[in-house]
Amino acid sequence: MHNIVDLLSINTFRYEKKYVILSANENKFIFHLNRHPFLFERAYDDRYVNNIYFDSPSMSSYWDNVSGLSKRVKVRIRWYGDLYGHIQSPILEFKIRNNTLGSKVSFKLSEMFIDSELTIDSIHKQFNQLDVSSPIKEFLFSLRMTLMNGYSRKYYVSKDQKYRLTYDSDLQFISVDNYNNSFKHIIKPSNRRVLEIKYDEHMDDHASQISNYFPFRMTKSSKYVFGVDKLKL
Repeated sequence: MHNIVDLLSINTFRYEKKYVILSANENKFIFHLNRHPFLFERAYDDRYVNNIYFDSPSMSSYWDNVSGLSKRVKVRIRWYGDLYGHIQSPILEFKIRNNTLGSKVSFKLSEMFIDSELTIDSIHKQFNQLDVSSPIKEFLFSLRMTLMNGYSRKYYVSKDQKYRLTYDSDLQFISVDNYNNSFKHIIKPSNRRVLEIKYDEHMDDHASQISNYFPFRMTKSSKYVFGVDKLKL
């Protein structure tokens, strides 16, 4: 699955450092954020982020992540706002990982509906309209939907605009069938938060000052892997 990375036009990479925080430690995060020497402030309004993840029948994306494969890709459709219903501006994303660096290649999709009519066939119609090379399109057609998730996200940026934080809460994970969806199999881990520190690869010099100020241990945290495990897919 990772060979598809070589077919995508990747311009920039960035570091993405993740921390899983229990809800009991949320006040500790806020305390240190408000006193951080890099003077983080709100960058955007909060919004709800939603994703449908795709994988091969053998779950190669899942296993590439679990095994720590240095060069790998994750495919998802992302949208913002309501989890269900009429989605006006969905985006297809290839989330690329190359060792400790990450990147993203995105394509706009047509409007879609997240309801009982959602099937892999309706998704393939979307993929078929993309202006991408034949190998990429063939790769997309080989995938199936595996799960859907959503979470509330807060955005922060340092005073010098070089470092960004996102803080995710209210996570939920929903099992997705490729032909018959009722969206009834839902997991909501109420005690789980995810902090992510993001910055361009040439900004690594002072990054330790950012992360070391927070009293949390960096972890390998994939929402996709977590959701697959919890939903027992």
